[in-house]
Amino acid sequence: MGEEIGAGAVGRARLTEAQRMAFRRDGVVKVPGAVDGSTVGQMSAAVERWLASPGSAGGTGMDRRVYARDDAFNAFVFGTDLAALAADALDSERIRIYFDQIFVKPAGAAERYFHWHQDQPFWPIRGSQVASTWVALTPATVSTSALEFVAGSHRWDKEFRPYFGERSTTEDLNRMWPHFGDRAAALDDRIEAFEDHPDRFDIIGFDVEPGDVLLFSYRIVHRSRGNPTDRARVAVSYRWLGDDALWAPVPGADPVIGPEDTAMTPGSRIDDDAVFPVVFGPLTSAP
Repeated sequence: MGEEIGAGAVGRARLTEAQRMAFRRDGVVKVPGAVDGSTVGQMSAAVERWLASPGSAGGTGMDRRVYARDDAFNAFVFGTDLAALAADALDSERIRIYFDQIFVKPAGAAERYFHWHQDQPFWPIRGSQVASTWVALTPATVSTSALEFVAGSHRWDKEFRPYFGERSTTEDLNRMWPHFGDRAAALDDRIEAFEDHPDRFDIIGFDVEPGDVLLFSYRIVHRSRGNPTDRARVAVSYRWLGDDALWAPVPGADPVIGPEDTAMTPGSRIDDDAVFPVVFGPLTSAP
């Protein structure tokens, strides 16, 4: 199991120095009870309502940037301490929201793995101060689809080709969104079965209770296993951008926010307050 460092009082907005060191070393840290029970209940109700609404992805994990369309999800971004935790981990003065994402692993989905991957190859973002907070809304163990990580892989300076099992041909990936397969095919680093080589790789995972947060770098290799239980595993993830995050759109990058959505110049520091709002730290423009 991965290192669990007590968060102290529920709702506290800062990481301890030990937690910051764990994040720098491993690329991930668990913050127990970072979201209080009342907010967990509100998040769970909002997820249930959203997934039942017309046009939702129905629990496939592809409901994204919900906060920009729903007041309740907006409140979770701006009214919790999650961005402050990311600021501590990343040592960043300012934190922006990239997007939020609902993840539901259905009950009985024992074979539904999310294979080893990094987030970095998917996104039109570059920089060292980019991370996610994954908020558990239901209990889960590593064997029932809580997240696992290859500790330290955020420091490998590798960008792994996205892999989805048998559905990983260029044509398959291009069907996910335009040119994604072509982009993936250009990456030389290949995912392997890291768990088969304990002498080379340190695999760490975290059992979670509702309100626990996993805070991790977008460069770290991670996965989740299938869910063989009789209850869906539910989480909401928030993607955060720190001070050195750069806008780096290329053909095949994740289209949740694309070049048509912002006037920023490729390679520039992200400073579009309308598209990537500041959640923690000083604003960059007057209201």
